[in-house]
Amino acid sequence: MKRRDFIKTLAVSGAGAALSFNSIPVKALGFNSVLSKVLNPFIETDKVLVVIQLLGGNDGLNTVIPYQDSMYYTRRPVLAIPQSSVLSLPNTAMGLHPALTDMKNLFVDSKIAIVQNVGYASPNFSHFRATDIWHTASNSNQYFTTGWLGRYLREEYPNYPNTIPPDPMAIQIGLSASLSLMSQVGDMSLTFQDPNQFYQLVQGPNYNGYEKVKTLAGPELDFARRVAADSLQYATKVRDASNNGQNLATYPTNNSLADQLKIVARLIDGGLETRLYVVTITGFDTHTQQLIPHNTLLTRVNGAINAFYTDLFLNNISGRVVGLTLSEFGRRVLENGSAGTDHGTAAPMILFGDLVNGGIYGNNPDLVNLTNGNLSYQYDYRQIYASALQQLFAASNQELLNVLYQNFQTLPLIVPQQAKIKQGRQTFSLGQNYPNPFNPSTEISYTLLKDSHVAIRIFDVSGREVQTIVNEFQSAGTHKVVFDVSGRRNLSSGVYFYKLQAGDFIDVKKMILVK
Repeated sequence: MKRRDFIKTLAVSGAGAALSFNSIPVKALGFNSVLSKVLNPFIETDKVLVVIQLLGGNDGLNTVIPYQDSMYYTRRPVLAIPQSSVLSLPNTAMGLHPALTDMKNLFVDSKIAIVQNVGYASPNFSHFRATDIWHTASNSNQYFTTGWLGRYLREEYPNYPNTIPPDPMAIQIGLSASLSLMSQVGDMSLTFQDPNQFYQLVQGPNYNGYEKVKTLAGPELDFARRVAADSLQYATKVRDASNNGQNLATYPTNNSLADQLKIVARLIDGGLETRLYVVTITGFDTHTQQLIPHNTLLTRVNGAINAFYTDLFLNNISGRVVGLTLSEFGRRVLENGSAGTDHGTAAPMILFGDLVNGGIYGNNPDLVNLTNGNLSYQYDYRQIYASALQQLFAASNQELLNVLYQNFQTLPLIVPQQAKIKQGRQTFSLGQNYPNPFNPSTEISYTLLKDSHVAIRIFDVSGREVQTIVNEFQSAGTHKVVFDVSGRRNLSSGVYFYKLQAGDFIDVKKMILVK
């Protein structure tokens, strides 16, 4: 591949490549750590959403149980939880699975909201397709390549990846990033299993940087590796947050969900300003002999969520965090011949935290009027997404439309939080240079909403200043300046950055020079 073609390809890729060390994915964000120190976040918020994925299709009817409906016992003569064992919820006709003792206490304390009968029209019963639908917030007949969380982050960080926020925008604990975190410019998350191991792999003694390769494509590979190595500035941030944070609660052992939430709590307490976390527990595809494995799974969910909330509370940060559970589908109402349940439709979603408006939302499941043996949905799952984004992060109606592509009526699930301060976008703006890639010149436009002293400087990928092209007091309005490299033999093909500083406003963007 010619260097010219390679750099063009790199420019189109936007968010950079994903590296993997010992099966632990690490995101190469394509931005030099020296320049990242001059950047400010677009948004100031200390609120956090933690998404807990129950993969496999959790049996909602045996989780939030209509134990006062005799039809429940008629439909499930073997699998129905005995009425005497159900944990009844005050002032409702519903109860919780007996494994959810701590979650019942949270419900009584108004720390849990349960939304019944959540689904969507024309449901899909394939694990893979149904998961994609929930991750991408699509209709069942739509196919998106971006996820709802990724599109939301794209709204909040519109200049990413040219402008990299100082903290990870999202973190997934696990082996691979969720489709829900993919945006129009690539993956918006950082993915790892253990923060200290992550740091050691990319910054510590186990990581020796990149080596130059003496092959025909050596310069291109060297360039990519250098960008990747320089861009992993989050490793120290994550390591420091993990070391500075503390877990004051006792987490259950042999519980993968608890292990993940323990990391999340420590990172939040340690000062990491990441707003989205995604964790996962598998095993909910209970086609055969469901009672014992489902009890085990719900015991783990109960213990993990209770320890996580207790940890947040003891660290005095429970007022900042909301947890949200989701599963790709529920199970059929009728049990099957193998003492299990098959893929179904609507199921409950659970939110928890101090900011939650506790209680049960929606009607009790209708176990009589079934559709092909399945429950009818009452709430579209995107109503819960819209409610969480609007009420926790104060997302605007336009942002919700850009994220979910449709207008969805929200439910009062979370105490509404104040609108965020969106720095930069309200006062000044820096446009993308054109053309890009360029040779020998490119035009940079920017807007000032008040008279300001303006400086525009060009940097290479090492952080070395190449040239100052503007350094003067300018009036409010839109301005343009040309960066011309004619005769500059010392400037080679590659990535450069241009930084605008106008008063307190700072922004940085990437451009590509091709010779």
